[in-house]
Amino acid sequence: MKKIFFILTTLLFFNFSCSKLLDTKPTDFVVPEFFYSNAAELQMALNGVYSQLIDADCYGNNYLYMFNTNTDESYGFSIDLITSYQYTFTDTKVNVLWNSSYIGIERANMLLANINKPQMDETKRGIIEGEALFLRAYFYFLLVSNYGDVPLKLTPTASVKDVNIARTPTKDVYAQIVKDMIRAETLLQTQTITSVGYSGKITKTAVQGMLARVYLYMAGFPLMQTDKYADALFWAQKVVDSKEHGLNPDYSQVFINYAKNKYDVKENLWELEFFRDNNGFANKGGTYAGRFCGIRCSDNSVGYSTGSLVATRKLFDLYQINPASVTTPNKESFDLRRDWNCANYNYGSAAVAKKTAVTSPWLMCAGKWRREYEEVVPKNSNFTPQNFPMLRYSDVLLMLAEAENAVNGPTKVAYDAINEVRKRAYGLMLPTPPNPTVNSALTPGLLQDKFLDAIKAERSRELCFEALRRPDLIRWGNFVQDMKTFLAYAIANGGNNLTITTASRMVTERNLLLPIPSYDLSLNKLLTPNPGY
Repeated sequence: MKKIFFILTTLLFFNFSCSKLLDTKPTDFVVPEFFYSNAAELQMALNGVYSQLIDADCYGNNYLYMFNTNTDESYGFSIDLITSYQYTFTDTKVNVLWNSSYIGIERANMLLANINKPQMDETKRGIIEGEALFLRAYFYFLLVSNYGDVPLKLTPTASVKDVNIARTPTKDVYAQIVKDMIRAETLLQTQTITSVGYSGKITKTAVQGMLARVYLYMAGFPLMQTDKYADALFWAQKVVDSKEHGLNPDYSQVFINYAKNKYDVKENLWELEFFRDNNGFANKGGTYAGRFCGIRCSDNSVGYSTGSLVATRKLFDLYQINPASVTTPNKESFDLRRDWNCANYNYGSAAVAKKTAVTSPWLMCAGKWRREYEEVVPKNSNFTPQNFPMLRYSDVLLMLAEAENAVNGPTKVAYDAINEVRKRAYGLMLPTPPNPTVNSALTPGLLQDKFLDAIKAERSRELCFEALRRPDLIRWGNFVQDMKTFLAYAIANGGNNLTITTASRMVTERNLLLPIPSYDLSLNKLLTPNPGY
């Protein structure tokens, strides 16, 4: 029900906006005199900012699938120039991600410029302002972490002639992101996940958790501002201390809930809400979670999925084996995440689904989002209602462990955080653990560098296919070499197929950033291209 209201109010806002746009002078971008006049219209405008995140050009598909398919934990079922790092500055997908982000920023800027226009309750005004500030900051975070220096624009566009804006240094863009998010956190003190009751809106702890992520990126490549690890630790600890969140005892249930449209406000600090089957709402249904990143199936009654993302054997091998297992050809794992994330079956390409076992660790579809659990029928072959996690509590715990290790070494605080994630992974939080005597704890006494290696592996086990691996590898400063190391692993372990190896062969230093779109380079004379493009 919340999803329906969200989309309907968004459409009302943009239908109204477009009618006003037609009445403006040709050089005006928008004239807001007849809008932003009351609290309801401010909320409609805010919904429009949220809506841009779920557009197909952004998280609806493009960002998740096109730019985060090929890493050391997943690869594309077929070879594509863009997904295998062979994109150029003329590629449409590069252009639309840039444009989609700036559309969201423009909407936020319009709202913030008119935030004080109506007479209304000041607490409610502050909450809307806080959400808008956060969302603007998040769009800039998406831009700066993918394109590097980008034009920083904090006011609405006054004229279509205002196109020449120079790139702002990365460190200054991050400084503005932090400024907006910290202000948002102050304004959202009363908007907790418990009071809201669902995780589709930005709340205080969502801002705190995302600040931890932003500071970790600042601490890593390219800025290497290592003092920011302390800030990341501060904000991650804020989330933990709030007691608002906790791990769902069942890892698989986290993702079943997305399929069933059920909210888990303990596990999820923030999730993107996608609209059912997309009918009547252009580009607002999900195409990644389940449709591309799902278990291969051609039967709509089960849930159509191309199974375009495939887990790598390297990911499969990260999960601890039960040495006493007698199953063949793959021994059982103590870690319950393995057989959920690396699907050991698919439904094939027949019109009527036939569940078929998959035993090769190179051929297992990314199984995180499973369409057979969806309850919206009839199921659409192109769009799914499954929500997408932007920030989960397990991520906060792993960020806390990483930041604590960077600041103070592998202390008890760091170990406790990662071990909480591992305890859930091994089923020890379940009412009846499958292996109740197993020791899930990370090896004690690790040195700082080895503890960081453990964090890197744990993030892959826990957060695979959530569009975090490529950014993680980049911020850790060794992305290209990591991909070459994966290439060597693949060749040595039976992964010789070109679908597996092409991306790791083609990736170079230029892929640390996406190219600045050709159209914008031709329009904005102050823009400059990224290296290698």
